Amino acid sequence: MAIFFSKVLGFCRDIVFASVFGTTVITDAFQVIFSFPGLLFASIGTALSSVNIPDLTYFINNRTKEERDRYLSNLFAHLALWGSLISVLGMVCAPAITRLIAPGLSGDVVHIAVVLTRIMLPTLLFVSLTYVTAGVLQVHGYFLLSAAISIPFNLLIIASLILKGDDIILLGYVTTIGWMLQFLIQFPVLIKEKYHFFWKIDFKNEQIVNMFRQLGPILLGNSLLQLCLIIDRSFGTHLGEGTAAALAFGSNLFVTVTSVFIVAMSTVVFPRLSKYCLERDYAQIKQLIGSSFKILLFILVPYLVLVFVYNHEIVTLVYERGAFTSKSTDMTSTAFLFYSFAVVGYVCQEIFNRFYYALKKFRVPMTASMACLALKVVLDLMLYRTAGIPGISASTAFCLLVYAIIMSTMTSREIGGFGGTGLLAFAVRMLPALAVMLGIIVVVKLVAGEGLIMGFLLPLALSGCAYLAVARLTRLDRVFYLREDIK
Repeated sequence: MAIFFSKVLGFCRDIVFASVFGTTVITDAFQVIFSFPGLLFASIGTALSSVNIPDLTYFINNRTKEERDRYLSNLFAHLALWGSLISVLGMVCAPAITRLIAPGLSGDVVHIAVVLTRIMLPTLLFVSLTYVTAGVLQVHGYFLLSAAISIPFNLLIIASLILKGDDIILLGYVTTIGWMLQFLIQFPVLIKEKYHFFWKIDFKNEQIVNMFRQLGPILLGNSLLQLCLIIDRSFGTHLGEGTAAALAFGSNLFVTVTSVFIVAMSTVVFPRLSKYCLERDYAQIKQLIGSSFKILLFILVPYLVLVFVYNHEIVTLVYERGAFTSKSTDMTSTAFLFYSFAVVGYVCQEIFNRFYYALKKFRVPMTASMACLALKVVLDLMLYRTAGIPGISASTAFCLLVYAIIMSTMTSREIGGFGGTGLLAFAVRMLPALAVMLGIIVVVKLVAGEGLIMGFLLPLALSGCAYLAVARLTRLDRVFYLREDIK
């Protein structure tokens, strides 16, 4: 519930931001510059936490308290050192970094972008410390606090937007301070758990060296979607005013909605998957992966249908107010529609990557991800001027689909077929529920006509209820009983 509330509040933050700034060139600059802490830096933090959790668990269970403290102290010292050095170096080189990540900006906006870059870079330090500390809290069972740390962060940004309006520089400072507060909120728990810190760096510590060796492959393998979105926004700065902002708002809406289901599923599956991989129980692995894909198919195919039919209405309902005009809606709804077809690759990134990480085969997802990133750059170079927002966002969906095909093939070679005919049969069983859903949408639109309530919210509610009712009658919902499937 804390995670869900945090995501809803983060979504409200985006809505308020859109109403204040709309899709202007200033918004382009902010969205491109702060893609790094929002996407790339968070991916670095997630990778660090993923490696740290098993290492810290090992020290807690098998070593002395002093050895545990020295391990975590050494990790924090490394993060403080390297995070500070990279931040200072980045602030000095801010003009060059700005030209690299936002090459299409010009005029007075470039100066604002450089200032925002300098404000943004220290978040690398705070994001890394925040995610690693959250992992420590999870090891000790403090799940509620680690899940709720972004709530004050989002409230702080919403308050600054309401009180100070369109002061983009102040918003940059508030965002960076918010990341620092997310770390500081958690720190008292470390004191409560009697961690003692020895601020001395051991550059030859075996655990830390291995962690940083694993960090690169995990980061590159698990950040394909995030890196594609960063690339998209950079190319968007070459196009008309508001293009990068529209791409950002469209992708944020897609990720916010789908991640609720995808990340939840991968989080639930990962412990079982790790156990089966450790036991090399390939039969259970195949059954678990197959069941996971059926559940996500049940949820995400109706999502794609609704986005295809109502993408414009959804963006209107969510964003269109204040400075976010009907023109902004047209641009954002196009991006949202094409980004939504990346959901197949997003699912595969979360499920298959966790499988390979459980096997300690970090380079397989990394290799596939690097190949798709190279393809992504080539496609954007070919499409961004001629196809604009549809070409840029569709190329991300295509590259994620290629990634899904590669990882499905590699996983099948590793454990044998894991779904194939079963997934196809389940998809066929979904057709009656989907047909009823589409029929209701068409009939209600014809009878009720246009309008937000009668032309969108009413058919949306009726079609959703009908889909669930038919799924219940045809026993499609039995796929959610994973406990029965894996006994």
